Amino acid sequence: MIHYLTLEGRWMFSEYLEHWGRELAYSDIRILRYEHLLTETRFEPGTYLFTSFDEVRAPMGRYVDALAAQLSNSPDVRIFNDPRRVLRRFDLHAELWRLGRNSFRSFRANGDWSAARFPVFVRAECTHDGSLSPLLNSPLEVDTWIGRALALGRLIDDLLVVEFCDTADAGGWYRKYAAFNVNGRIVPRSLNYGRNWMLKFAGTDFSMAMAREELEYVRRNPHEEELREIFAIANIDYGRIDYSVLDGKVQTWEINLNPTIGRGLRPSRRNIDPELRDTREETKQVFYAGFNAAWSAVADVGRGFSPPLEIRIDPVVLIAAREEQRRRWRTRKGIVETGLRLAKPLMKTRLAPFLRLLYWGPQRVVRASAAPLFRVLGRRARTRTNAPA
Repeated sequence: MIHYLTLEGRWMFSEYLEHWGRELAYSDIRILRYEHLLTETRFEPGTYLFTSFDEVRAPMGRYVDALAAQLSNSPDVRIFNDPRRVLRRFDLHAELWRLGRNSFRSFRANGDWSAARFPVFVRAECTHDGSLSPLLNSPLEVDTWIGRALALGRLIDDLLVVEFCDTADAGGWYRKYAAFNVNGRIVPRSLNYGRNWMLKFAGTDFSMAMAREELEYVRRNPHEEELREIFAIANIDYGRIDYSVLDGKVQTWEINLNPTIGRGLRPSRRNIDPELRDTREETKQVFYAGFNAAWSAVADVGRGFSPPLEIRIDPVVLIAAREEQRRRWRTRKGIVETGLRLAKPLMKTRLAPFLRLLYWGPQRVVRASAAPLFRVLGRRARTRTNAPA
């Protein structure tokens, strides 16, 4: 049995099981929520896959670490994505830079980023929403966008200043690849292709040439060995790597521990010609065949019966985690998180331009009025964090 551990409200893997992974659902994979495990003391043997813990902070993070430590003591348990060993985004960037695998660096916004090579951008370490700023070319601009992020409820110790790595080809096209790792099996998923340096699905150029290139990528798995090495460096047994290629070398943007796998059976909102749709459908079929086979191989290991395990977590850790859950939604951060979650579906409606305007603001107005306030906010937050005790 595979026990998939995640946070409440994270539906990505559930949707996969409901549609493309039906043969694995219920009999081989069970989804557990950290919030619900705080009262549990008996755990079934099997493979425990930890996900989403990169999105939590203490004291829930201490509970997750303690749970992994207790489970790992049993010979009837395998741990995937041991939260005590996995490299989070900042540490992964630092290690890949040290090894010469990445051509860019990340700096903590509340640390010393004076050595950063401009242009840079601001992003969060614990979320997967991409850049929080455009490309920035001076320390004043960085302080302004740090302040803007803080005003929207972000935490200073979660913000990173990341060097821009230009991976565009000679024609100005950017490519962002995505591939999964399932216990050492690399399964290519998709290719985003467009003119924007921050590539998401919505910004992809849906041309026939792009669709054929994506299909070829998923079939050939051209970066398989290098990706397997990067996952090993990160100590990640399951996740999706988002990356580009510069001078023949993989540039790792991030590894998502609880990634979106596909859109399920929801119809596409795009009107594309039948040939393009057929090619993209073939790409999807190739991916899911490999993805399902990888999970079947994991599920087939260690079948048999063993009695439940008795797990005892330090009461101090448990009490702190339970209290954090009770008060989480009463805090400013909880309110902001709830608002962002509720607003996400609206980004696919006609309200999207208005919501983007609220976030980004007209640049002329920002420069004239709000920018100085954001700049002061960002600078003061960094000063307070770096002040001697």
